[in-house]
Amino acid sequence: MDYDKYRDIRPLTPEEVPGAIEMLLGNATLQATFEALKTGKSWADLGKFLEGTDSTDEFKRRAGYMLVKHVMDSTCSAVSFSGEEHLAPEAGYTYISNHRDIILDSAFLNVLLLEVGRRMPQVAIGDNLMLYPWVEMLAKLNSSFIVRRGLQGRDILLAAKQLSEYMHDAAAEGISMWIAQREGRSKDSTDRTQPALLKMLAMGSGRKGIVESLLPLHIVPTCCSYEYDPCDWLKAREMQLKRDQTDYRKTKAEDGLNMHTGVLGYKGRVHMQAGRPLADLVEPIEWDEIKETDRVEVLGRLIDKEIHLNYRLYPGNYVACDWLNGESRYLDRYTEAEKQTFETYIAERLALVKMPEGIEPDIDFLRRRMLEMYANPVINAERASSE
Repeated sequence: MDYDKYRDIRPLTPEEVPGAIEMLLGNATLQATFEALKTGKSWADLGKFLEGTDSTDEFKRRAGYMLVKHVMDSTCSAVSFSGEEHLAPEAGYTYISNHRDIILDSAFLNVLLLEVGRRMPQVAIGDNLMLYPWVEMLAKLNSSFIVRRGLQGRDILLAAKQLSEYMHDAAAEGISMWIAQREGRSKDSTDRTQPALLKMLAMGSGRKGIVESLLPLHIVPTCCSYEYDPCDWLKAREMQLKRDQTDYRKTKAEDGLNMHTGVLGYKGRVHMQAGRPLADLVEPIEWDEIKETDRVEVLGRLIDKEIHLNYRLYPGNYVACDWLNGESRYLDRYTEAEKQTFETYIAERLALVKMPEGIEPDIDFLRRRMLEMYANPVINAERASSE
């Protein structure tokens, strides 16, 4: 791979790692963030622990694994993974997943794949989250590659082509990667793959036809299921602000709050599942009967269905679905105690919502949006099962 070609977006090279670690260990803000996690290790301990680290993969195995395991242990009641039977131990894959948490979807997946003896993926992360230069350095040290956003005109196309070419070059070298199925988190858990994402992924293949262009990436649809989303109230708040303020734009401070809340907030049970590879899903399709212009939609539906079939559904999902529809259809899926627990949870989350001056929280709107977040996985799973 031509690393100079991708210098502005790629992870750090082995030669760049020691200097980056030294620079980050001198960053007071990062030190304060680390100490707030209360891992039981001091900042000096971390520095000693990282001595001799000379690759991004080794950094993830040392610091990344330790920190993410701490988050799992302190904010989750259980974390599980399935689907490793679809993944050859020495092969590289591009994991396309639904998107719940800015940081932890990919972080949890890295740890879980490592624990079942599979390659840890590099992570696609938007430059809108690179709040400070040191954040971008840390992301690249943790083997992330950068998705450039907020561009205009021809720069959009050039950035998409560079990103796609990087991913194809990485896949050709057996490197695993993770990318969300859409730009930004799915606020209402509808979890639909954006056609623009698939078109971008196809750009760098050098092949004709979108199906043929995507196959070299070895795409694996992957499903993230959280019993509780720590950012649910923030997502609902954002939806009201977008409704009430036509010029609303999320600030850097709000991005920071979402990342902080997502990492430190309680998640209950978390499950991640690797689905069947896209290569297996496309095989039975009669592609000659589908126009090239329609194929991206078909591919998106194949990925979506595989994700939706692999949800891990929890009592709160069924309670939310019943409440949303004014029914008692799923009474056999939860107990009265579980219903009361979820009712208390929703009330507590709504109480957290504070609006800017001049705007009152629309409790009915906020409650409905939150119920949709938890109900939509049930709706999606049932639709996928019936297709």
